[in-house]
Amino acid sequence: MAVLDRLGFGCVALTTLAGPRASRDLLEGVFELGLHHFDTAPVYGQGYSERLLGEFLRGKRDRVSVATKFGLSPSRAPRLPVGVAMGLNALRRLVRPPPARPSNGAPAAAEAATPSVEAAPLHRIGRAELQSAFDASRRSLGTDYIDLYLLHEHLPSSLESAALDFLLELRASGRVRQLGLAANGSRYLGLTPLDVADWDVLQYEFGPGWPAHAGLPDLFPAKTHIFHSCLKGVVGTGQAPGQVLARCLSANPSGRVLFSSTRLAHVRDNIQMLGT
Repeated sequence: MAVLDRLGFGCVALTTLAGPRASRDLLEGVFELGLHHFDTAPVYGQGYSERLLGEFLRGKRDRVSVATKFGLSPSRAPRLPVGVAMGLNALRRLVRPPPARPSNGAPAAAEAATPSVEAAPLHRIGRAELQSAFDASRRSLGTDYIDLYLLHEHLPSSLESAALDFLLELRASGRVRQLGLAANGSRYLGLTPLDVADWDVLQYEFGPGWPAHAGLPDLFPAKTHIFHSCLKGVVGTGQAPGQVLARCLSANPSGRVLFSSTRLAHVRDNIQMLGT
């Protein structure tokens, strides 16, 4: 798999941009640079991230891989037009500015740009809730199928048996291409291969800021691994972000590495550092 095919772009901060046009321009720019896997979730931007990604997907769905998640829900369903919601978000940031960017010009961590979201507490997930979540994400994304559907911040034991049956039905029918888990990697350390037998992908934090997760690829060698938050803790260490991404790619030769930025120049710089 080529290097660019193994990179993905996180859409966690799309709604922190000036408006829908700016978000669309960023996604288009990332796509033109060669990144064709995009990761989002209903809780990102209180549901608006999926809608922004869905607008971008029009006319290029067959050339893009999409991951979204279930298990956490936004505090309320999106009600305002996305442009209005982003304008209000911008006004809130003027009143309460986000943390300053590093003086060395390095990309800010994705967490610093994440919209404020009140996530639902962890709970047992039933079939009806899951079916509703899947339908809502599919509508927001404007797609008949989802390439990777991830259980968000839960473990498989949170699913009722009927909910797991529904997920397996989605995969068997092609409405979902792969199933995965997306939680803090430390939670996987207590699992066995049998615990994740029904899942294709494990997605978690990896890199200098997450030393406890370094052994997970060896612990679950039969799974596809997706690393994210690789640049956490890099600022101030003298390490170039692109070099850190390169090491993470090397540690995950058959998987994928996600990163996020609200500035296309940072995405371009990181790709150039990888030597692509």
